[in-house]
Order: sequence, then structure tokens, then C-alpha cells
Amino acid sequence: MIRRVKHIDQLGRLVQVGAAGGSGVRMVRITGVSANNVYNARPLEFDATGQPQIVGTNTMTVTNLAEPANATGSVQANTDAVALDVGKRWVVFLRQAGSAMFPAVIVSSQGGAVYTVREQSVSALGTFSDAAGSVNITAQNLAELSLGSGGAVTVGTIVLVTSITDTGSPATVRYIFSHPAYAKYLS
Repeated sequence: MIRRVKHIDQLGRLVQVGAAGGSGVRMVRITGVSANNVYNARPLEFDATGQPQIVGTNTMTVTNLAEPANATGSVQANTDAVALDVGKRWVVFLRQAGSAMFPAVIVSSQGGAVYTVREQSVSALGTFSDAAGSVNITAQNLAELSLGSGGAVTVGTIVLVTSITDTGSPATVRYIFSHPAYAKYLS
């Protein structure tokens, strides 16, 4: 917790200096795509409680260097970023969320390699329980897609679930895991 507060404090100081015009750094909130990898944004600063707030009524143009210049921008509105002034042009570097992995318990089978799972947290003793605020989500078993229904996973099994974004527009987060149940019969 202390490390996070220190990080926010340091970032806050850097951004506040940028807001005062002393450096080429601004915190911004993306408001929408202008064209390709160029976005409209509003300047931000931290308030007294450390929360970002929009400053003034000005709109800025920022270029996302993490996206190809000829591709349609895919950064969602209301995304906050730190922008740098490079040769009188504001740039950000925002990648799409790649993936995250978390432990989950199999709650039920929906059939066809599709399961209902719930995120788990791990105690200091190594035991699993439902993560605070967790909800049931749908995930696919990649091993079962390859092995067939004989590879079904038993309710109560803990698996590692990976979240990925699909290629849709807008992209949708999908959840997958690979748990080859056939392996338990091999000896």
C-alpha cells in the first residue's frame, strides 16, 4: 500500500509540474478517436484526495504511438494516460489490454467445453476461497475443445483462467483455460 501511495504521489508531482507549464508532461483523459491513432483528450490533474479531475475546457490532440498510424484507433473513451510533448506534438503509448491470469473454481458445466467459473483468492496458508466481489463468469476449456467431451473438468476443480480480448470491434474480453482432464487417467 505504501508503495502505491508513493507512486501516485510521484506521478502527481510530475503531472502537476506539467500542468504548470514547467515540463512537457500532461495527464490526459481520452475522449474519443479523431482519426486513426490520433485521439481527442482533455487535460487532467490530481485533486487534493489524489483523484484525477478534468482541468478547464481545452481539448488536446494526442497520438498513440502503440498503434499503427494507418489503423483505426481502439483506445476506449475515458482512458487516462500520461502524454509527453515531443516536438510540439502530444504523444501517449497505450497498448490494448493483453491478458491476465487468475485462479478460478469450476462452478458448473454449460456443455461443449464451456464452464461457469468464479475467481479465487489465495490465503497465506495456500487455501482458495472466492475472491472479494467475484462473480460467475463464462470460460472455455481449450484442452476439451481438442480432446472432446471426455476431457470434461469436474465441478470444484481449480484452474488458471486467462482473459484475452477478441478481434471484434469493439473488442470483447473472453476467458479461457486449458485443463486436460484425460491426463488424470494416464499412469
